[in-house]
Amino acid sequence: MALRLSFTLDAVLSERIDQFAKKQEIDRNEAVLLLLEYGLDQAAEAGVVEPIRDRDFKKEARLQKNIDSITGGLDDLRKEVRSMHHLLNMSLKNTEKKTPRRGLFK
Repeated sequence: MALRLSFTLDAVLSERIDQFAKKQEIDRNEAVLLLLEYGLDQAAEAGVVEPIRDRDFKKEARLQKNIDSITGGLDDLRKEVRSMHHLLNMSLKNTEKKTPRRGLFK
């Protein structure tokens, strides 16, 4: 699952990233990710870290869209269950309020 991070860059570094993104014809976020991966690759060659490469932007976008769809469906289901619960409670209260019949037939 994707994780959102925030960090502050100086103006010069931010401009360099934007120039890189423009040359690669990608957006800034993807440029930052590519540059980080490249840096991790360099660190791995130096024996500092071992990067993991299992990221697919389109796959992550589809997963997020599916999660949003499921969340919306669950919200709708929750509202429907609440409505049914309310109707059942009202029906039960109405049957309890009715006076029982007297006589031979109850």
